[in-house]
Amino acid sequence: MKQSQRKYVLGVIAIFMVMGGLHRCVEPFTPQIKKYSNLLVVDGTLTNEVGTQVITVSRSSNYNDAEFIAENGCTVTVQDDEGNIYSYAGKGNGKYEAEFYQGDLQYGRAYMLRVIANDGEVFESDYQTLRPAPPIDSVTAIYEPRITLEDPDGLKGYQFFVSTSDPGGNTRYYRWSMEETWEYHAPFTVAYMWDGALHDFSFPDDRSTCWMTMDVPGIFTGTTRDISEDVLKNVKLNYVSTQSDRLKWRYSLLVREYALSAEAYEFWSGLQKQTQETGGLYESQPYMIKGNITCISNPDVKALGFFSTSGVSEKRIFVNPPSDYVYELPCLGDTITPRNPIEDYPASAYPVYLFKIPLPMGRHTMAAAERRCFDCLERGGTNIRPDFWVY
Repeated sequence: MKQSQRKYVLGVIAIFMVMGGLHRCVEPFTPQIKKYSNLLVVDGTLTNEVGTQVITVSRSSNYNDAEFIAENGCTVTVQDDEGNIYSYAGKGNGKYEAEFYQGDLQYGRAYMLRVIANDGEVFESDYQTLRPAPPIDSVTAIYEPRITLEDPDGLKGYQFFVSTSDPGGNTRYYRWSMEETWEYHAPFTVAYMWDGALHDFSFPDDRSTCWMTMDVPGIFTGTTRDISEDVLKNVKLNYVSTQSDRLKWRYSLLVREYALSAEAYEFWSGLQKQTQETGGLYESQPYMIKGNITCISNPDVKALGFFSTSGVSEKRIFVNPPSDYVYELPCLGDTITPRNPIEDYPASAYPVYLFKIPLPMGRHTMAAAERRCFDCLERGGTNIRPDFWVY
């Protein structure tokens, strides 16, 4: 599993989760927040994909200081039901990675996670059977308003939906994660650069157009256990509004579908319900969600999280910019004049990029702006067009 919901999920777990039995209903209780700080938290899904897969291990924080606390230096392994062991290497920030090759991960085989923490305690999950995920039937988008408490007049944007089915009726429990990619532009063309002296300047490559890729936060689950057919139509996914610049040029959403066990579904859907609650901690009681991580070296030690296995199917959609106004980050020029000389820029601002402003009679002046207004890489994206990108 890509780490699409890690910090989002772990923050919810650290605040709300109670280690009890599986429940499908809300049960009132009095939270004892201190009991659930400094507990080991495991986040990971083993898929059928070859290549690098990641397990994240952290510690829960207390309610008043919710934060991600990485647990580095652990020994992390996955064992299958035939005795094969796959070791994960620590990469920092609580991440542990392993490389899987063709034939390592097979449908019908069961896998178990083991973590030896820094304090020597040994934690294990139960065995989870790897099952295929059915192909996604469709991913669609509708441009429609969305009313929120913050915007009672309604946002404008795209609502995304997924439809899926399993003709064999073997799945029943689903989860989706998403990865979004959008194109963005730097509006100014650099002509000069100031670093204590003025230089004619241009970038060695095109910095005007970039692409940003990020995981979509949130938890999205669905089940067909209460209906006869294993068919889900138009399940709501994420909403992308015009109040960010993601829709300014072109936007793409990659949807990944996971086939869950009943236990994994209870875990993820419980977290989904918690994160959708709008009331405070004591206004709507948290769900009692049981993970599948236990401490085998000391039964009195509790742990949080869930290790699951799943096949993955995926489908991508593109949407064009809407006709409505789409927000974009402002880029304002600071015109260089005798009263505002370039020499006034401090060394801490170097390099200062400047663009030309045409004047009558073929003359021009200069204006400076934030570097991101010239160089799209300054925002953290890439100027290498993704292989999947189409117009």
